[in-house]
Amino acid sequence: MSALAALLEGFRHVQITRYTHMAATTIILYDHFLTFDGEVEHVWKARWSAGKVMFIVNRYYTLASVVFNNYGFFGRNFTDGFCKIFLTWQGWTGLVACILAEIILQMRVYAMYSLNKTVLVVLVTTFFASTGVAAWVMQSVLSKIVPKAIHLPDGTSFCMPIGILDHFYMFWIPMLVFECLLCGLAIARAVSTFRFGRGGASNWGSARRLIIVLFRDSVAYFLVICATYLTCLLTWALAPVTLLEVPVTFSVAMSCVLANRIILNVRELGAEPVLSQHSQAAQHIRWHSSGNPIL
Repeated sequence: MSALAALLEGFRHVQITRYTHMAATTIILYDHFLTFDGEVEHVWKARWSAGKVMFIVNRYYTLASVVFNNYGFFGRNFTDGFCKIFLTWQGWTGLVACILAEIILQMRVYAMYSLNKTVLVVLVTTFFASTGVAAWVMQSVLSKIVPKAIHLPDGTSFCMPIGILDHFYMFWIPMLVFECLLCGLAIARAVSTFRFGRGGASNWGSARRLIIVLFRDSVAYFLVICATYLTCLLTWALAPVTLLEVPVTFSVAMSCVLANRIILNVRELGAEPVLSQHSQAAQHIRWHSSGNPIL
């Protein structure tokens, strides 16, 4: 490949990265507009709880991060020093976005299992193990890269990471494994509760909708996140360095959107007279601890 062809290909990859980042930003903003009325009604007007705090942090930390990332992708006159800060910020922001979504999923699974301490220990142990491995991979890569500010013909700058280690793709493996665990636990609980209700629980019809929502959200979240993380893994393992950023912004966007939708769906359903307080099937899933809602 000639030098000119390589330059043109690199510029095309930069443009692809920018367009995909704008697409992911649009997904986040569009979801904010779609669900803002539900946020006001079911989050802001609700009393403070762990679920409310996680919703706000996940929603607005991610929004702030993508706004800053837009500057990093479309700004001008960058220096190598700025690129070092920006690439480090991007790497850890991606991990934090995944962590926030996984904490929300853990809270959901913990509530589904009626605050079972054994399940909590399993969740927390595997969470710290997977997060620790992912953080180690991220740190080992970020400590070795050499940031380079590339000044493009259109007057903008682009931060290029030089010297990325070959094992960077392994960052996504523990994340995928933990997501599989969360999905499996959620589906298993939903199925067992459905069977419990079908087995003769009184007022089963009032709880059936809750079980459907639990199952639907668990499967939908897993399929989307699994596909996103797997795409990131394959891209980081096989694609040139100039395309590494392409799928990452979607992992941040989808983690934020889907995790917040999970909280909103449960709260919207809880606000309706769907579940009878005397339903055995509804009581089989304990959503509150000492009067404080988990989600």
